[in-house]
Amino acid sequence: MTKVLKFVIFSAILFLISCEKPNPLNCEDYDFSDCYLEEPEWDFIHIKVTINEENPYVPIIIYKGNFEDNNVDWTDTAWSSDYSIDVQLNQYYSVTAEYKVNSQKILAVDGSDVRKVKTTVCDEKCWYIKGDNFDVELKFD
Repeated sequence: MTKVLKFVIFSAILFLISCEKPNPLNCEDYDFSDCYLEEPEWDFIHIKVTINEENPYVPIIIYKGNFEDNNVDWTDTAWSSDYSIDVQLNQYYSVTAEYKVNSQKILAVDGSDVRKVKTTVCDEKCWYIKGDNFDVELKFD
């Protein structure tokens, strides 16, 4: 087998394994606090913004779908670097944050498919949320 083919097969196996959490060895006192036993319809997305002297608050907009489609779901202002809001699952969301930098307006954008994933842990259905972290912080080189 060529090195490229071996790498592709190894990557595919690694991807498939990473989709599920491993079953614990001891199920008698397993802590299910990091998953939902009931299927969720809504959950929080977590948005990271930059709060600084020039931007003590940051206007954010949450869109269903791509932000270019302008399907606004929620508009708010973040007053701290961590912002969370409840959204419906199994949808693509985009988030924009508007900053002022040296009298210019900068728009930071991030998007993700926020979905629920079902797995089985200790013979129990367990639901995890994927894609719920958005990073619209200012990036300086």
